[in-house]
Amino acid sequence: MTFYSYQHLYEQNQEPNFLFILVILGLSIALIVSGVLYFRNRRDNKYRDLAIIFVFAIALFFGINYNNYEKQIDINNQTNQTLTLMRSISKEKKIPKKKLYSNSSSLTEGMLIKAGKNYYRVSFDNNVNSYTLNRASIVDSSQINLVK
Repeated sequence: MTFYSYQHLYEQNQEPNFLFILVILGLSIALIVSGVLYFRNRRDNKYRDLAIIFVFAIALFFGINYNNYEKQIDINNQTNQTLTLMRSISKEKKIPKKKLYSNSSSLTEGMLIKAGKNYYRVSFDNNVNSYTLNRASIVDSSQINLVK
């Protein structure tokens, strides 16, 4: 069973998609360069054609990655809810956030929270507006992996 630290979940949630940014930046630079070359040499249509190809490449790249972007936003929202729960438990149990671990990055019924040396099972109401912590025991503690 893997438990993720508060810090790990926070950093994972803040990490941008560098590959997406890098590709868009490269395509944009290529579009600008081909646009400038076209305006310098208006009689040479190869630069205009290159600019059109780069515009279509940017549109295609955005279209392909839009679904991934929406999924990433959903994952970030779920992780933010888990971080809010962990902050609330930190205040309630008076335990520093660095000693909190969760076995799930999204709020799920029955998720486990490791607070210090204790383990708690989290139960939610129907609207996931309130929670109840029940002390839990781990059967085989040698199977626990802490991701800091």
